[in-house]
Amino acid sequence: MTRPIVPPNLPTPSLLLVDDDPMPRETLSTILSAEGFMVVTASTGEEAERKLKAEQPPFELVITDLVMPGKSGMDVLKCALKANPSCTVLVLTGFGSVREATEAMELGAFDFVTKPMQIDQFRNTLRRLMERRDMAHERDELRAKVKALTERAERLETTLGRMEILANQIAPATGVFKPDALEDLERLAALKAKGALSEQEFEQGKKNLLSRWLT
Repeated sequence: MTRPIVPPNLPTPSLLLVDDDPMPRETLSTILSAEGFMVVTASTGEEAERKLKAEQPPFELVITDLVMPGKSGMDVLKCALKANPSCTVLVLTGFGSVREATEAMELGAFDFVTKPMQIDQFRNTLRRLMERRDMAHERDELRAKVKALTERAERLETTLGRMEILANQIAPATGVFKPDALEDLERLAALKAKGALSEQEFEQGKKNLLSRWLT
């Protein structure tokens, strides 16, 4: 027995399956559930769009038929990426709609699978889809870490700049200033930036330093 695509010890990915034909929709839903996905189904593009807009947190994965009455798979693709730019979308298409499937990929779909599909080929595509989804998660996490570090660095730089101005203002008229004064201020600012000091503790420490320097 082959292992499921989503290991039991990992979080269950949320997946929206869209197909107006009930037989393949039910078959794929059963397969996807057995592979470890949390599957929500929609029988029309309109229903899919309603669920995409309502789902919180948004769906991570969408598998949609391309040709459907009313709202098409192309509409579902656009709605899915608008709701969640990191969403991975797989398009299902007949042999006569390969051109449309290619257009869907140009708009942001991960890949397309032609119907009728071979189950082994479909599972291989799912594995690649999960690899792509994991890479997207890692990218988003790295971006968030870089943003947080940049903001912390900017806050620290601003704080140190203010401390340097303050140090220059309180320097004696003779120009003599204790060499460790600015270093003390920098250490205080660094501890505050790391969260080791509260705003109140930081202000009290600054007052203590000022009173010591001016004596």
